[in-house]
Amino acid sequence: MTHRHAFEAVNRSLRDLMDNDDEPLGGKVFVISGDFRQILPVVVRGTPAQTIDACLKSSTLWLKFQQLHLRENMRVMSAQNESTATELAEFLLQVGEERHEINPALGPDCIKIPKDMLVENPVEELSDDGEDEDIRPGAIPRGLMRMADEM
Repeated sequence: MTHRHAFEAVNRSLRDLMDNDDEPLGGKVFVISGDFRQILPVVVRGTPAQTIDACLKSSTLWLKFQQLHLRENMRVMSAQNESTATELAEFLLQVGEERHEINPALGPDCIKIPKDMLVENPVEELSDDGEDEDIRPGAIPRGLMRMADEM
């Protein structure tokens, strides 16, 4: 998620450009989306308190947003059976609420994702036939190699 100062700068710029100081964002409609439990702003060498302060929710601008909450988890709904869906939903909730067990062997703030929840071949999962003509050869594998190296 973007640092709240970026949203506040956009707010000031739009108010100035639209010559409308009375309304947030100069009266323009602004749509943002994301899961605030999963997408935090990056604060280099920041403390947890500094990271929370950097969130859009910590901005006075946040109170001006109309919030719409999605209640159905589409990833869970696409699970192959009910027990898998329940397991995935519980796992995501535990991670979101920081209740999932930390794995110190992986790092101080790392968790282990169960193997059955990992995607074995992301290219095939993301593409109908695994050979999408719109994807440049080599573009995804390099990204996946970086992900694999980080895991």
